[in-house]
Amino acid sequence: MSRSALLRGTDGSVIPLRTTGGGEISAPISHEPTVSAPIYDYDGSAIASIALFENAGRDAEATEHVLRVLIRSTAREMSERWFRLSHRREWIIAARREDETHTSVLAVDRSRKLVGADHAAREFLKTKGRCFQPGLTIAEFFGCDFTPGRGRRYCDVALHLQSCDASSPWLALMTPPDLGAVQGRSRERLQVHTRPRLDVLDTAPIAAEGEKRGGLPARMLRSIEEYIDLNLEKDLSVEELASHLGISPSYFARSFRSSVGLAPHAYVMRRRLLRAQEWLVNTDLRLIDIALATGFADQSHFCRRFHQMTGVPPRTYRLRHR
Repeated sequence: MSRSALLRGTDGSVIPLRTTGGGEISAPISHEPTVSAPIYDYDGSAIASIALFENAGRDAEATEHVLRVLIRSTAREMSERWFRLSHRREWIIAARREDETHTSVLAVDRSRKLVGADHAAREFLKTKGRCFQPGLTIAEFFGCDFTPGRGRRYCDVALHLQSCDASSPWLALMTPPDLGAVQGRSRERLQVHTRPRLDVLDTAPIAAEGEKRGGLPARMLRSIEEYIDLNLEKDLSVEELASHLGISPSYFARSFRSSVGLAPHAYVMRRRLLRAQEWLVNTDLRLIDIALATGFADQSHFCRRFHQMTGVPPRTYRLRHR
């Protein structure tokens, strides 16, 4: 028994993935593959496929089934990773219908509009008599509405989405943009951020949309977010933030972390650095002025923390993004 595994592009190019039995791959194999699975681009078009060819003999049926599952899973993960890489500046939703094997990966913005859909999502829309186009809303796809960014804002959040009609609900995993990964300065961080998630939908802890287990009520969460954004230049301690809401510091710290996925200090630091990024690009303010206006002790402290998050110094960031 000898097998040849190839990565075949739609342009006819061939890349050997693995050979066994001492065979060398020097040209495309003419006969049909035993197992083949397509790889899709971020816009749903096929760009390549993984193909396994048997050069002699035949495996048992059980072995063929395992190979088929592995190759299809690998192709799906490659497609999903490329989609996530292409849409790393948006929220990504990996979803599966609860009573089916159908899966979809979508890219959405803060206004709940779809800006990208993988091949499976586009095929799903066709079954509903629709075609994908930018501007389609989350509600039009899932049959229910929700806002990306609610809940844990800097880590994946799993949701159970119940359609308003009689169709089966969706299991969904939302991934927010990662500022450091988006800049592309850290290869390891980018790899983690764009890792495939479809295969973990069955094991993710799912909560009903809108449920904030142990978190702050929506009204209090909005209030403290607005307060933080308006007072970034201050020393925003846990005690001061809790006092603004009229609750104890320990309860506030625990509930805030449950709501947004970050401790209060870490959240404030991210907001300061995001504000600094805006001013670096859109103003001519000196670094020391930006540092003090966003609550840093001095320019050195600001530059150090900025570099840690984005992978580049503030001056370099300003030059690259202007």
